[in-house]
Amino acid sequence: MEEANKVSFFSRLQKSFALLVDESQLRQAEVKVKAALLSPQEAIGATKRQDYVLLKGKEKLLQATVMGSKGQAFTGAQGDFAGTLEDVLSLPLNNDFQRAVYIAALNAVACHTGKVDNSIHCKNDGPELCARQAVEYFQKNFGQPRILMIGYQPALADALHNAFSFVTVLDLDPENIGRTKNGVPIKNGAVDLGTYIATSDVIFSTGSAICNATIDTLYNAPIPLVLFGTTGSGAAALLGINRFCPESTCGRCD
Repeated sequence: MEEANKVSFFSRLQKSFALLVDESQLRQAEVKVKAALLSPQEAIGATKRQDYVLLKGKEKLLQATVMGSKGQAFTGAQGDFAGTLEDVLSLPLNNDFQRAVYIAALNAVACHTGKVDNSIHCKNDGPELCARQAVEYFQKNFGQPRILMIGYQPALADALHNAFSFVTVLDLDPENIGRTKNGVPIKNGAVDLGTYIATSDVIFSTGSAICNATIDTLYNAPIPLVLFGTTGSGAAALLGINRFCPESTCGRCD
């Protein structure tokens, strides 16, 4: 019965995205969607820390432009895409690249229609400023929670680890799993996820969980979900998911 009550994240998102496109009369319009992989410098600029995954080159931000508005998706997939929103809505979402194109386009449309403003990744000092605000955000909204962080983001992980007694960080990168970085132990996100959720009060997840299709378990968890980053901007707005990304910038102004 419990399994039957679970909701498919992408099923809900696809319906909401299609409805937004139809309400905005964009489905039949000759809207061009172009997604190009950004270099680390374009995506995140000059940062004090050099341990962000974008700077290591293993993952990149895929950027889509729809009618002048931009949206992004954090992904390890490679390639470009050009087509219409009709084409995007028809993608089967069978792999990381298709999901990244879909999500980047969704974020651009959400920005264009005013559903979300801050759809572009912060640069330079942004990640550090974001991390400082993360502690206050969780204290204000959750008190002293047991935080389950999905996806290792060094500045955020460091700040939360130093401020809260219980912070569990999970990641899928073999280079991170099993290591302790700046005092933060990083565990395998592909093992015992249900157990970690059961012993936590709130999930703090990278939007990359959407592109790599691990989002359903997090979305259906019995505790609050907070997405961080620009990847989840449109999905958070359309599905009413909490999002923390205070230093991201306007996709219509970038």
